[in-house]
Amino acid sequence: MPMFAVTYTYEDAQTDAREANKPAHREWLAAQVAEGTIHTVGPFVDGSGALLIVEDDDEAGAAALVGKDPHCVQGFVSSVTIRQWKPVFGALS
Repeated sequence: MPMFAVTYTYEDAQTDAREANKPAHREWLAAQVAEGTIHTVGPFVDGSGALLIVEDDDEAGAAALVGKDPHCVQGFVSSVTIRQWKPVFGALS
């Protein structure tokens, strides 16, 4: 099944609200990892966003999946970029 590199962009002005939403966001992410739809995820250390590695049938499916993330639902992700990704070496290849 295809994999996708999904990047989120965050706005500094929403940091406090996003932090308050973080428990719901992380609970949702943990459930997706347990189901195998998200392989790995984490924030950029500068706080500007996050990277998710998603497995889905196509880009539309990946977009639908991340659209259910509580951070996306609450409007705390200012932009989402989805690109099909092909791992060649490593744990996900």
